[in-house]
Amino acid sequence: MNPFEIAARWKDQIPATTAHLLEPYVNHGSSVLSGFLLHLLSGDASRAACSADAENRDALGAILAMVAQDFPLECYGRPEAVQQWQGLKHAPPFEVPDSWTATVEELRREGPQYGELERDKQSAAGTVH
Repeated sequence: MNPFEIAARWKDQIPATTAHLLEPYVNHGSSVLSGFLLHLLSGDASRAACSADAENRDALGAILAMVAQDFPLECYGRPEAVQQWQGLKHAPPFEVPDSWTATVEELRREGPQYGELERDKQSAAGTVH
């Protein structure tokens, strides 16, 4: 498994010091987290905002978006998750729920959707350019 790195799209939106604290946390588990990051990862955005320095307060929206979009679900959201997180090497492998497979199969049985059949007819007739 490749180590987690802050994606390039976030690097100009979040403070470098914050990125340098978050990468080891995701990869190796509980590391030295500031009070701000501990509150933020624990799901307490208001306390995080109150304890943030000016640079992190200005970037709070981007940091929250980055965590929600890029971090493993098991490593944030509640204090217990943050305390118990041991890093990616200890994370359980992702498994596709049976319900996803069933949904895909159901959609395949239903056939074309959202005008696909009409579009196919027009294409066959040569009316679509």
